[in-house]
Amino acid sequence: MSAVSVAEQRAWSALQRLEQALGGGRPARVAEEQAVLERDCELLRQDCDSLRRELESVQQRRERAADVVAEVEGRLEGAIDQLGKLAGD
Repeated sequence: MSAVSVAEQRAWSALQRLEQALGGGRPARVAEEQAVLERDCELLRQDCDSLRRELESVQQRRERAADVVAEVEGRLEGAIDQLGKLAGD
């Protein structure tokens, strides 16, 4: 399961528990639900941080790939120009 799917599942689960807690209940149950929600919030923060780092890594790899593509494109154009000159075009 991807990190995004896990984060989404946790968010939905936390939302359901929050709605149940707000719907009423005994004080002990409310305290228990609050503890669970606080834990879920911390897990969501951790997921968010992890996803942010993963996104930054992907963006850096994309930038490096774009640089490589630009370099290869320049070299290919140079090679094509040289071949054209050798062919007399």
